[in-house]
Order: sequence, then structure tokens, then C-alpha cells
Amino acid sequence: MPETVLEARHVNLNLAGKPVLEDVSLAIEHGHFMGIVGPNGAGKSSLLSLMIGANVASSGEMRLFGQTLSARSRGRLLNRVGYLHQLRGHQEHLPMRVENVVAMGLRRWRLPLWQQVGCESAIAEALEQVGMLDLRRRDFRQLSGGQVQRVRLARALVHQPELLLLDEPAAALDARHQQQLYVLLRRLCDDHRMSIIMVEHDIAAISSHVDSVACLNQRIHFHAMKGEQIPQDVWYSMYGKQMHVIAHDAGCIGCSHEDAA
Repeated sequence: MPETVLEARHVNLNLAGKPVLEDVSLAIEHGHFMGIVGPNGAGKSSLLSLMIGANVASSGEMRLFGQTLSARSRGRLLNRVGYLHQLRGHQEHLPMRVENVVAMGLRRWRLPLWQQVGCESAIAEALEQVGMLDLRRRDFRQLSGGQVQRVRLARALVHQPELLLLDEPAAALDARHQQQLYVLLRRLCDDHRMSIIMVEHDIAAISSHVDSVACLNQRIHFHAMKGEQIPQDVWYSMYGKQMHVIAHDAGCIGCSHEDAA
């Protein structure tokens, strides 16, 4: 039986006395690529923060690699996890070269320089994966928004995580680079059995690449596997009656030709 990489069991989260997540349960196995979609304020980023232990659930349990995520186990378990938070430009103006920014994702980064020997190949491989190897010595502050995002992804990949958590990784990327990113993530799942959970807004953009889509608005309204339709009433309950369901192609997870409007 495949190992469950991450599992949320009836997780609830209250912040400032208000419910953010309600009775969320989901699981992901090795090599699975899950997209999480939902409106603004649905709790998508908050759910990712629970998955890395940055927030603590009000009730329920979060498990990584078969073990309960806790203050005691967090450091050890997160050695196997890569995380890319939402792009916030004011946090990314680092007076460093690209390769140094990527090196920050290595567990050896806090060691003295003479103990970091052997990291160069891992940095080069991560940069090559995202198409940024030629710019490894460029000043990070001179990069475009799309280049910054790809370097940040390389930083999350450099220690070769088993589970990769991504919060809107296509932000600041044009359509061509978005598709290149999704193809790269799909290849990481297929070739390296990496598990990926990715928060995105556009289900049409990701549906041909992911294995499943979880529809979140405080709770999981529906979890669609590849080839499965998402009922129209699920979209309405998440986004309201003013939205329209539009079919994109036959392989689109959640898109129904019969319900197209």
C-alpha cells in the first residue's frame, strides 16, 4: 500500500475568534499532484500553514509521513518538505547572487562556509530544473518578477523534498512560463515520485497537469480526481450564483460540457 505523505484529519482552525477552516480532511500519497482552488479568503494559505506547522489547528490532527505534526516533530519532518509561500515583493529584495538565494534552501546553509562544500551541484541542478542556471551569478535584485519566482522555486527544490507545498507559484509568470512550471511539477511527480500540493486560482490552467483538485472554502466542498466532474452546485456554493461554469476541454478536471454556460 502506498505511503500516505500528508493527511489532515477533521482539522479546524480559528483565528482571532473566527472560523477559518472547518472539518477539513484530505490525504495525499507519493507521486500525487493535488491542486487546491477556492475564492479569496477561503483559507487556502491557512491550510498550507497548518501543513508546515506555522499555525496549530484548533482541533483535529495533521500528519506528515505517518507521524503527527507537532512542535517536537516539526523540525525533523520538515526536512522532507519544500515550501513556497506567496510572492511578496518587499521580502525578496535580497542583496545576494541567485545561487546564494537558492542555497538558503539547503539544510547546510547555517553552517560555516568551509562546511558547505558539495552544495554546488545541488544548487546547479535546482537552477537547471527551473531554467535559471545561466543566471546563477546574477544579482537577485536585478531579476524580473517571473525570474524571481523561478529562483524561489529552485530554493524550495534544492534539498530534494519528498513533499512540495506551493502557494500560487505561477504568480508573476506569463502564460508560457506558467505552462513550463506546471510541466516541470508534473515531471517531478512522475520521475521522482515527489508529492505536490499547489494552491492556485485558475482550475482551467492546472487541470490537465494535476491528479486531483480539492475545492476549498472554509471546508472541502468537493475533491475531484482526474476525469471527474465537479457538480455545478459545488461551484455555486463556493463562489455564488453569479459565476458561470465554462467547459475548456474534455480533459479538464471539474469542467462539464453539459453544464457550460
